[in-house]
Amino acid sequence: MNQMTSYLILLILIFSSSCKKDDTTDFIEQISYEINENGIHQDFLTPNYYDTNENDLRDEINKSIHFSRLNEYQHPFQNPSGEIITYSTNRMFGTGIGPGGTSQHHPAIDLHPTNPLDVTLYAAHEGIINTYRDSPKYRHYLTITKEIKNSDNNNIGKLVTLYAHIDLDLDESQSIQLNGLYVNKGDLVSKNLYSGTMGGAHLHFEIRFYRNSEIGNEGFYSWENNDVYTLQSTGDLWSYGYWNSNIGYGFGNPINFGIE
Repeated sequence: MNQMTSYLILLILIFSSSCKKDDTTDFIEQISYEINENGIHQDFLTPNYYDTNENDLRDEINKSIHFSRLNEYQHPFQNPSGEIITYSTNRMFGTGIGPGGTSQHHPAIDLHPTNPLDVTLYAAHEGIINTYRDSPKYRHYLTITKEIKNSDNNNIGKLVTLYAHIDLDLDESQSIQLNGLYVNKGDLVSKNLYSGTMGGAHLHFEIRFYRNSEIGNEGFYSWENNDVYTLQSTGDLWSYGYWNSNIGYGFGNPINFGIE
Protein backbone atom coordinates (compact mmCIF):
# COMPACT_ATOMS: atom_id res chain seq x y z
CA MET A 1 0.00 0.00 0.00
CA ASN A 2 1.57 3.31 -1.07
CA GLN A 3 1.49 6.55 0.89
CA MET A 4 -1.24 8.14 -1.28
CA THR A 5 -3.56 5.15 -0.81
CA SER A 6 -3.06 5.22 2.96
CA TYR A 7 -3.82 8.92 3.00
CA LEU A 8 -7.08 8.43 1.04
CA ILE A 9 -8.20 5.61 3.36
CA LEU A 10 -7.54 7.83 6.38
CA LEU A 11 -9.62 10.63 4.88
CA ILE A 12 -12.50 8.23 4.18
CA LEU A 13 -12.44 6.93 7.76
CA ILE A 14 -12.43 10.44 9.20
CA PHE A 15 -15.29 11.49 6.94
CA SER A 16 -17.33 8.38 7.78
CA SER A 17 -16.82 8.87 11.50
CA SER A 18 -17.82 12.50 11.23
CA CYS A 19 -21.01 11.66 9.30
CA LYS A 20 -22.06 9.04 11.82
CA LYS A 21 -21.49 11.39 14.74
CA ASP A 22 -23.49 14.25 13.22
CA ASP A 23 -26.25 12.35 11.45
CA THR A 24 -28.98 14.46 13.11
CA THR A 25 -27.24 17.83 12.89
CA ASP A 26 -29.22 19.19 9.95
CA PHE A 27 -32.56 18.27 11.47
CA ILE A 28 -31.57 19.58 14.89
CA GLU A 29 -30.60 22.89 13.35
CA GLN A 30 -33.96 22.89 11.56
CA ILE A 31 -35.74 22.29 14.89
CA SER A 32 -33.93 25.25 16.45
CA TYR A 33 -34.87 27.49 13.55
CA GLU A 34 -38.46 26.30 13.56
CA ILE A 35 -38.91 26.78 17.29
CA ASN A 36 -37.42 30.25 17.37
CA GLU A 37 -38.50 31.80 14.09
CA ASN A 38 -41.44 29.99 12.50
CA GLY A 39 -44.58 31.50 14.01
CA ILE A 40 -46.87 28.74 12.76
CA HIS A 41 -45.17 25.72 14.27
CA GLN A 42 -43.56 27.08 17.41
CA ASP A 43 -43.31 24.89 20.47
CA PHE A 44 -43.33 26.44 23.96
CA LEU A 45 -40.14 25.55 25.79
CA THR A 46 -38.54 26.12 29.17
CA PRO A 47 -37.05 29.58 29.77
CA ASN A 48 -33.70 27.85 30.31
CA TYR A 49 -33.73 26.94 26.63
CA TYR A 50 -33.64 30.59 25.65
CA ASP A 51 -31.59 31.98 28.54
CA THR A 52 -28.79 29.44 28.80
CA ASN A 53 -25.32 29.91 27.38
CA GLU A 54 -24.83 26.16 27.56
CA ASN A 55 -25.11 24.64 24.11
CA ASP A 56 -25.36 21.16 25.69
CA LEU A 57 -28.79 21.98 27.14
CA ARG A 58 -30.10 23.29 23.82
CA ASP A 59 -28.73 20.22 22.03
CA GLU A 60 -30.33 17.91 24.59
CA ILE A 61 -33.73 19.53 24.10
CA ASN A 62 -33.40 19.68 20.32
CA LYS A 63 -32.45 16.01 20.09
CA SER A 64 -35.36 15.00 22.32
CA ILE A 65 -37.77 16.94 20.11
CA HIS A 66 -36.17 15.57 16.95
CA PHE A 67 -36.53 11.92 17.98
CA SER A 68 -40.00 12.56 19.43
CA ARG A 69 -41.20 13.74 16.04
CA LEU A 70 -39.77 10.71 14.21
CA ASN A 71 -42.55 8.58 15.67
CA GLU A 72 -45.92 8.30 13.95
CA TYR A 73 -48.86 9.65 15.91
CA GLN A 74 -52.59 9.06 15.62
CA HIS A 75 -55.34 11.62 15.98
CA PRO A 76 -57.18 10.97 19.29
CA PHE A 77 -60.52 10.93 17.41
CA GLN A 78 -59.35 8.43 14.76
CA ASN A 79 -60.98 5.01 15.00
CA PRO A 80 -59.37 1.67 13.99
CA SER A 81 -60.83 2.03 10.48
CA GLY A 82 -58.94 5.28 10.01
CA GLU A 83 -62.06 7.46 10.23
CA ILE A 84 -62.03 10.70 12.25
CA ILE A 85 -65.29 12.05 13.64
CA THR A 86 -66.31 15.59 12.72
CA TYR A 87 -65.12 18.25 15.15
CA SER A 88 -64.09 21.87 15.40
CA THR A 89 -61.05 23.45 17.04
CA ASN A 90 -61.89 26.77 18.66
CA ARG A 91 -58.90 27.14 20.95
CA MET A 92 -55.64 26.64 19.15
CA PHE A 93 -52.17 26.08 20.54
CA GLY A 94 -50.86 29.27 22.13
CA THR A 95 -54.04 31.34 21.89
CA GLY A 96 -55.38 33.49 24.67
CA ILE A 97 -59.08 34.24 24.99
CA GLY A 98 -61.15 31.83 22.92
CA PRO A 99 -64.86 31.09 22.44
CA GLY A 100 -66.08 29.88 25.80
CA GLY A 101 -62.52 29.82 27.07
CA THR A 102 -60.55 31.65 29.75
CA SER A 103 -57.96 34.39 29.51
CA GLN A 104 -55.08 31.96 30.10
CA HIS A 105 -52.68 31.23 27.29
CA HIS A 106 -53.21 27.78 25.92
CA PRO A 107 -50.44 25.16 25.58
CA ALA A 108 -52.79 22.68 23.87
CA ILE A 109 -55.63 22.38 21.38
CA ASP A 110 -59.32 22.02 22.28
CA LEU A 111 -61.16 19.56 20.05
CA HIS A 112 -64.97 19.93 20.08
CA PRO A 113 -66.77 16.93 18.56
CA THR A 114 -69.96 17.64 16.66
CA ASN A 115 -71.71 15.00 18.77
CA PRO A 116 -70.02 15.00 22.22
CA LEU A 117 -72.28 12.18 23.43
CA ASP A 118 -70.86 9.80 20.84
CA VAL A 119 -67.09 10.08 21.23
CA THR A 120 -64.38 7.46 21.56
CA LEU A 121 -60.82 8.54 22.32
CA TYR A 122 -57.77 6.59 21.18
CA ALA A 123 -54.10 6.53 22.15
CA ALA A 124 -52.04 8.87 19.96
CA HIS A 125 -49.02 6.65 20.64
CA GLU A 126 -47.96 3.72 22.78
CA GLY A 127 -47.02 4.14 26.44
CA ILE A 128 -48.10 3.92 30.08
CA ILE A 129 -51.42 5.46 31.12
CA ASN A 130 -51.95 7.35 34.36
CA THR A 131 -55.33 8.74 35.39
CA TYR A 132 -56.06 11.75 37.62
CA ARG A 133 -59.20 13.02 39.36
CA ASP A 134 -60.24 16.21 41.16
CA SER A 135 -57.80 18.41 39.27
CA PRO A 136 -58.53 22.14 39.77
CA LYS A 137 -57.58 22.92 36.18
CA TYR A 138 -58.58 19.80 34.25
CA ARG A 139 -61.03 17.98 36.56
CA HIS A 140 -60.41 14.42 35.23
CA TYR A 141 -57.58 13.66 32.85
CA LEU A 142 -55.25 10.91 31.74
CA THR A 143 -51.70 10.92 30.45
CA ILE A 144 -49.83 8.56 28.14
CA THR A 145 -46.07 8.48 28.73
CA LYS A 146 -43.70 7.28 26.03
CA GLU A 147 -39.93 6.84 26.32
CA ILE A 148 -38.02 8.63 23.57
CA LYS A 149 -34.96 6.80 22.22
CA ASN A 150 -32.17 8.01 19.96
CA SER A 151 -30.68 6.16 16.98
CA ASP A 152 -28.59 4.04 19.40
CA ASN A 153 -31.77 2.98 21.24
CA ASN A 154 -30.80 4.93 24.36
CA ASN A 155 -33.49 6.71 26.38
CA ILE A 156 -33.08 10.48 25.98
CA GLY A 157 -36.38 11.74 27.37
CA LYS A 158 -40.11 11.24 27.64
CA LEU A 159 -43.07 12.47 25.65
CA VAL A 160 -46.38 12.77 27.48
CA THR A 161 -49.76 13.39 25.88
CA LEU A 162 -52.53 14.64 28.15
CA TYR A 163 -56.25 14.04 27.58
CA ALA A 164 -58.23 16.45 29.78
CA HIS A 165 -61.92 17.10 30.54
CA ILE A 166 -62.83 13.43 30.30
CA ASP A 167 -65.15 11.60 32.70
CA LEU A 168 -63.27 8.76 34.39
CA ASP A 169 -66.27 7.83 36.53
CA LEU A 170 -68.37 7.09 33.46
CA ASP A 171 -65.43 5.29 31.88
CA GLU A 172 -65.06 3.01 34.90
CA SER A 173 -68.80 2.32 34.93
CA GLN A 174 -68.21 0.96 31.41
CA SER A 175 -65.24 -1.16 32.58
CA ILE A 176 -62.59 1.18 31.12
CA GLN A 177 -59.96 1.18 33.87
CA LEU A 178 -56.50 1.79 32.43
CA ASN A 179 -54.46 3.41 35.20
CA GLY A 180 -50.92 1.98 35.18
CA LEU A 181 -51.49 -0.10 32.05
CA TYR A 182 -49.52 -0.10 28.80
CA VAL A 183 -51.44 0.79 25.65
CA ASN A 184 -50.53 0.61 21.98
CA LYS A 185 -51.15 3.40 19.48
CA GLY A 186 -54.81 3.31 18.49
CA ASP A 187 -56.06 1.56 21.64
CA LEU A 188 -59.25 2.88 23.22
CA VAL A 189 -58.53 5.13 26.23
CA SER A 190 -61.88 6.82 27.00
CA LYS A 191 -65.48 7.02 25.83
CA ASN A 192 -66.69 9.98 27.85
CA LEU A 193 -66.09 13.71 27.79
CA TYR A 194 -67.19 15.72 30.81
CA SER A 195 -70.47 17.43 29.95
CA GLY A 196 -69.97 20.31 32.41
CA THR A 197 -66.74 21.69 30.93
CA MET A 198 -66.69 25.44 30.27
CA GLY A 199 -67.33 26.06 26.59
CA GLY A 200 -69.03 22.70 26.16
CA ALA A 201 -67.79 19.13 26.23
CA HIS A 202 -64.42 18.89 24.46
CA LEU A 203 -61.02 17.24 24.60
CA HIS A 204 -58.13 19.39 25.80
CA PHE A 205 -55.09 17.73 24.19
CA GLU A 206 -51.52 18.57 25.30
CA ILE A 207 -48.07 17.32 24.31
CA ARG A 208 -45.29 17.71 26.87
CA PHE A 209 -41.53 17.06 26.80
CA TYR A 210 -39.85 15.71 29.94
CA ARG A 211 -36.42 14.62 31.08
CA ASN A 212 -35.93 10.94 31.86
CA SER A 213 -36.10 11.31 35.64
CA GLU A 214 -39.14 13.55 35.80
CA ILE A 215 -42.80 12.88 36.43
CA GLY A 216 -45.41 15.26 35.09
CA ASN A 217 -48.15 16.73 37.20
CA GLU A 218 -50.62 19.55 37.03
CA GLY A 219 -48.19 21.90 38.74
CA PHE A 220 -46.06 21.79 35.61
CA TYR A 221 -48.34 24.52 34.28
CA SER A 222 -50.96 26.48 36.19
CA TRP A 223 -52.48 29.91 36.67
CA GLU A 224 -51.00 30.73 40.07
CA ASN A 225 -48.70 33.71 40.48
CA ASN A 226 -45.04 32.85 40.48
CA ASP A 227 -41.81 34.48 39.39
CA VAL A 228 -40.87 31.65 37.03
CA TYR A 229 -43.12 32.07 34.00
CA THR A 230 -43.66 30.00 30.92
CA LEU A 231 -42.03 31.57 27.86
CA GLN A 232 -43.49 31.57 24.40
CA SER A 233 -41.14 30.28 21.71
CA THR A 234 -40.23 33.82 20.75
CA GLY A 235 -38.91 34.32 24.27
CA ASP A 236 -41.83 36.60 25.22
CA LEU A 237 -43.29 36.35 28.71
CA TRP A 238 -46.79 34.91 28.96
CA SER A 239 -49.31 36.84 31.02
CA TYR A 240 -50.53 33.60 32.58
CA GLY A 241 -48.96 30.32 33.55
CA TYR A 242 -45.74 29.33 35.23
CA TRP A 243 -43.25 26.52 35.36
CA ASN A 244 -41.97 24.34 38.07
CA SER A 245 -38.51 25.06 36.72
CA ASN A 246 -37.24 21.60 37.71
CA ILE A 247 -39.82 19.75 35.60
CA GLY A 248 -39.97 19.28 31.88
CA TYR A 249 -38.75 20.97 28.73
CA GLY A 250 -42.04 22.42 27.56
CA PHE A 251 -45.06 21.91 25.33
CA GLY A 252 -45.12 20.56 21.78
CA ASN A 253 -47.30 22.11 19.13
CA PRO A 254 -49.65 19.30 18.05
CA ILE A 255 -49.33 20.41 14.40
CA ASN A 256 -45.72 19.23 14.52
CA PHE A 257 -47.05 15.76 15.40
CA GLY A 258 -49.72 15.64 12.72
CA ILE A 259 -52.58 16.44 15.08
CA GLU A 260 -54.70 19.55 14.59
